Amino acid sequence: MPRLLMIFALLWNLIGVAWAGVNVNSADAEALKTLPGIGDAKAAAIIAYRSEHGAFASVDDLANVSGIGPATVEKLRPLVELGDGSVSRAAPAPKAEAEASAPAGPVVNINKASAEELDALPGIGATKAAAIVADRSAKGPFASCDELTRISGIGAATVEKLKASCTAN
Repeated sequence: MPRLLMIFALLWNLIGVAWAGVNVNSADAEALKTLPGIGDAKAAAIIAYRSEHGAFASVDDLANVSGIGPATVEKLRPLVELGDGSVSRAAPAPKAEAEASAPAGPVVNINKASAEELDALPGIGATKAAAIVADRSAKGPFASCDELTRISGIGAATVEKLKASCTAN
């Protein structure tokens, strides 16, 4: 009977660990890479963002990390914790609507902006900004902000997030 109780206790602990979310405010790269869609580069970007900006106040803050867009945030939402053991289940709708309708900063012309200026766009980090400048030099100007999808790592969700801050004219 004691052996059975010990096995039960061990299984209970393992199940509890499996149900616990990954704490994005304290996890190392290896723990972050257990999350779907998070590899070496994104784990490093999360850690770098956290080091530079401090703890994530909400799961939605992950969208500010270079390479992580709204679709990834939604995929991660039920799997991550913020440090207090809480797991975010749903995004607050009013905040999402406000962010979608208001520009995050000044409007940036993607055909004239420097890499530093492009880095200020929502969802665009230093690496993507450099890729935009390189692509623009090699292939010519972008006809619209929608054409940013020709850059590896920039998808429709990222373009949608930056539309209010982007112009190609």
